[in-house]
Amino acid sequence: MFSQQGFAPVRVTMACAVTVIAVIAALLPATAAAQQAVIVVRHAEKIDQSDDAALSPDGRRRAKALAELLRTAGVTHIIATEFRRTEETAAPLAAALGLTVERVPARDFAALAAKIHGFEPEAIVLVVGHSNTIPPMLATLGWPNQLEIRDPDYDNVFVLTPRPGQRAAMVRLKYGKRTP
Repeated sequence: MFSQQGFAPVRVTMACAVTVIAVIAALLPATAAAQQAVIVVRHAEKIDQSDDAALSPDGRRRAKALAELLRTAGVTHIIATEFRRTEETAAPLAAALGLTVERVPARDFAALAAKIHGFEPEAIVLVVGHSNTIPPMLATLGWPNQLEIRDPDYDNVFVLTPRPGQRAAMVRLKYGKRTP
């Protein structure tokens, strides 16, 4: 069944997701500026509703599932917001890859875009955001379609392929425990 946005979310295995990411990255011209893949996820489940909540036990399991999913995807940079839950979501992958999680303020989409465009053209970037920041983040990065992320949705992986002068391509995948 297709959603209002014209695509159907697909639950995939880790091997399938890594293959999709690798195919998208392989199809990118190596010399074009800003042609890296950008993988966008929402932070994992949080323990409470406080402003800077840590991850819950389910959230820590989801963060580990994300690390397992993306461990062989070629991620070269990881960006999180200033909130603890985004950094904790990114931490298992960062540790597995020996990367440092870079921070960009949650609502500073221009700074996020500038940071991503400053990376090498072959970069594959993981960005961990929030349900209310992912839609405008994707629009800033070149995918202008409408997108709704409900409060209980934690299992989305958006793989965005920026294309200079054109609308970015985007694939929406699912991972980990299905959210309601």
